[in-house]
Amino acid sequence: MTRLGALVQEALDQLGWQGDLTLDEASGTSRFSSMILIQDQPCELFIDAHEESDFIGVYYYPPFRAKADCYPETCLLINAINNRTRHGHLEILRSNGRLRMVVSADVEGASPTGVFVAQMMRCGADILSDWMGELAAVAVGNRRADDVLAELELDAVPPTAPAEEEGAACTG
Repeated sequence: MTRLGALVQEALDQLGWQGDLTLDEASGTSRFSSMILIQDQPCELFIDAHEESDFIGVYYYPPFRAKADCYPETCLLINAINNRTRHGHLEILRSNGRLRMVVSADVEGASPTGVFVAQMMRCGADILSDWMGELAAVAVGNRRADDVLAELELDAVPPTAPAEEEGAACTG
């Protein structure tokens, strides 16, 4: 088993997940796939690990796709969500409107553990859980992103962090 594949397996064991980790030692890749319920929605989960590039990626796909006429508003909502998340991001695939939650890490020179991969999995699931209803309302329910954010009392663009404000400086 590859080094990163072993980390993925360790995370799965810690979380009590069943399933097969597909290993391709010749190419140095590992992949796990499963289904997970997030906000009572069946989501696909993929975990990819690539030895050569020292990369681990966790991908969640909700069960719905952005309808063509909802695509622009879905992009606006995804942008607003991504501006609020620190670890991970949402994407919308142009080819088919499929949504994807991504948490990835370059682990070159690091010594991650299974706990690290488990945290990546939790992070992605938590972000998607927090926004599942809003994503569905906009992607398939023809709601406007600004209206959904207003109901949550959130601006489309969050306020800037102090370090981003004009004239702010870091002192040490």
